[in-house]
Amino acid sequence: IKDNAYMNEPNGHHPDSTILTLIRHGETDWNAQRRMQGRTDIPLNARGREQAALVAQRLEGSQWDGIVSSPLVRVMDVSRAIARALPFPENRIIQRPDLVERGFGEAEGMTLAERTEKFGLDGPIPGIESYEELDARVMNALREIEEQFRHRRALVVAHGGVITGALEQLTEGELGHGKVFIANVSLTTIRV
Repeated sequence: IKDNAYMNEPNGHHPDSTILTLIRHGETDWNAQRRMQGRTDIPLNARGREQAALVAQRLEGSQWDGIVSSPLVRVMDVSRAIARALPFPENRIIQRPDLVERGFGEAEGMTLAERTEKFGLDGPIPGIESYEELDARVMNALREIEEQFRHRRALVVAHGGVITGALEQLTEGELGHGKVFIANVSLTTIRV
């Protein structure tokens, strides 16, 4: 983004643009244990709930036209905290199953050491969602969200893998899988 003057605020807007701000959920016990969480519906831990409150406070008073969320509990809890802070009606949060985290198949719930022991460091994992499948799913969702909120602003609350997949595609591989770490409750703004 060349013109950052209007991007200093989380609700920065340019009249001819759509603003999508992607937010990763807060910490869970599995994040803290460095387990492959995937689609397992793990709740926020105490630190994750604090992070949800902090990102909600960061966004308080800003104006958004919509909140779109993964339906998993760790994400919905962050979405609800943000909605209360804006204020934005919680019953208007749009849940999209195509924003769930990458499925890790039989490795879900494992640490890197456990995965390596069972499948090898780079061995195939039965049932894992490929990066190509993840990226296609995420980009399709973001295109639909951008169309729905054209020339407006929306928060998209999701998962690290979802945001990384978007960055992989939007930067043609300059950023993305294995190249960036998406911190819990970080904000990644895309101007379309």
